[in-house]
Amino acid sequence: MTKSKIAFSIAAFFSICLLSLTNGFAQTSPTGKQIEPSYEVVLQTLVASNNTNNKPDIPQTLAGAVKKLKANYSYSNYRLGATFYQRVANTGTIELKSVTNEAIPNQERNFSIFSEWTLHNLQTLPDAKGQNSIQFQSFRFGQRIPIITSSVRDESGKTNSVVNYEQVGLTIQRCSLAENVPTVIGSLSTFNPDELMFLVLTVKTAD
Repeated sequence: MTKSKIAFSIAAFFSICLLSLTNGFAQTSPTGKQIEPSYEVVLQTLVASNNTNNKPDIPQTLAGAVKKLKANYSYSNYRLGATFYQRVANTGTIELKSVTNEAIPNQERNFSIFSEWTLHNLQTLPDAKGQNSIQFQSFRFGQRIPIITSSVRDESGKTNSVVNYEQVGLTIQRCSLAENVPTVIGSLSTFNPDELMFLVLTVKTAD
């Protein structure tokens, strides 16, 4: 066998080996990242009071949460204040700012209340029993409440209120809850002294 034929045979052999290795890596290497799960997040506010004029307005899904609250608080009436629905991927973040459907009445006009809430690093992790549980790194809910500080009279003699908005709210660092179970995660006072607002969070894996 001539030297040229030997060189050609060696080159062909290494080419075949290199092609085989390339195909092998192509078959074993991941084609891309897998899509992470998404979650449906529902935050609801329950307003508790002893006002008998308000008819109970509670969805059936919150019946269990209200039952637990009645066992710990003396309020006789509960109503649904607001419902916020969001969708987020695993370890994602929710940030929302909105105007509530609540308002503080005044002789001049109604003053709106502004709400905002954030939820960071939501994910599913196994609990001590090995069952999946929802966990988030931080949660914050806040409202801007109008406070009438004084009144001034204009040139026409009309009295106008001077309003400052004050921030109220709560912050939670690291919390877990059962999946698809409405869970009370906190409470806040409202502008009415005889009311208390509860925050109910429900998280489930999205279809």
